[in-house]
Amino acid sequence: MADGPLNLSGLWMGRFAYPAGAGPTTPFLARIEDDGGALSGTIIEPNTMGLSSDSLEAVLRGSRTGTVIDFIKVYDGASDAAHAVDYVGRVSGDGNTVSGVWSLVQLDGTFEMHREAVWEEQEGQEAEVVSL
Repeated sequence: MADGPLNLSGLWMGRFAYPAGAGPTTPFLARIEDDGGALSGTIIEPNTMGLSSDSLEAVLRGSRTGTVIDFIKVYDGASDAAHAVDYVGRVSGDGNTVSGVWSLVQLDGTFEMHREAVWEEQEGQEAEVVSL
């Protein structure tokens, strides 16, 4: 893990997936504030629900206990998508990746997110591999 206490504050790029191809793998951008384990922030993602706007916005509220996170993503409802999704995951040893599961009523799936700088580095490495 990075030097100092764990803090998830910052910009995170991620993806969530539906079970067994029930929906598209969807990218998202999360801005997280970590105040001693109390998590808050915002999430924006493309609108894959076919509703009235191109993107969906949500607020994030939850907690981090050590390397375990648990937060609720609540869509703002501006695009007829007012519902809440629960996310539970674990932070990697270096503090730059979170992976876990999301759940909504009787549907669940997986998610992974990376700090923005780590995401850009990973995308660059993938581009290098493709060009070889």
